[in-house]
Amino acid sequence: MDKDLLRIVIISVGGLVILGMILWGMFKGKSKNKNMFGGERDPLENIDRSLFVNTADDDFDIVPLNTRENDDYQAPEVKMRLNSAYIQEAQQQESVESEPDILAAAMNKPDEPLSEPPTKQLPALLQLHLVAKNPEGFKGLQLVQAFERVGLVYGSVKVFERLDAQNRVDYAVASMAAPGVFPGDNWESYYCPGISFFMQPRELDDVKAVFDDLINTAGQLSALLKGDIVDENHQPLTEETLQQIEESLS
Repeated sequence: MDKDLLRIVIISVGGLVILGMILWGMFKGKSKNKNMFGGERDPLENIDRSLFVNTADDDFDIVPLNTRENDDYQAPEVKMRLNSAYIQEAQQQESVESEPDILAAAMNKPDEPLSEPPTKQLPALLQLHLVAKNPEGFKGLQLVQAFERVGLVYGSVKVFERLDAQNRVDYAVASMAAPGVFPGDNWESYYCPGISFFMQPRELDDVKAVFDDLINTAGQLSALLKGDIVDENHQPLTEETLQQIEESLS
């Protein structure tokens, strides 16, 4: 037999065998599927009825799990309580937001400078005068003796000064004769119509004490030199004027 013809026959026989095996397998599988639950009958008929769940007698609702509505499902009572709690929380939140937080407002309020009473400005210069009653005025030697008696010191600028414990000038006494200084010598021939007291309140630590000392010194010199005390306008120093000066220094 020709080799090519033999090869064709073998291939054909093999193909028929394979086709027959496939058809047999399909037939057997179909027969098993039909008989798995009792042939063509309803497969549930062979299931024990005692295994069935009677949903009419239970206290639970069976809710399908694969539906989208289940995501939002809640038992009526639970949902009612949740709605009530939500409403109360919303009301409380609205109340909190509507009421001003006084403490927070006070804490967040921009800082404002504390109002301080305006500082009273002291006068830059205070002056009084002692005018001689004698038309000739005060004699030089008479002045030196009176100044030494009340503790005034002759200073480097040629005026007499009241010094404190630290040798600082509290007030000065100058001459009313131009240019306002006293001579360093020749006191026997010196005359002046009066003397002037000068005090700078802004430069002093205790203005009231210094002013009291000035008034006391002026009173002593008035008695020693026979003179009249006048204010800066050369008007007699009255109790009312003195009180106004003291108020300006307080």
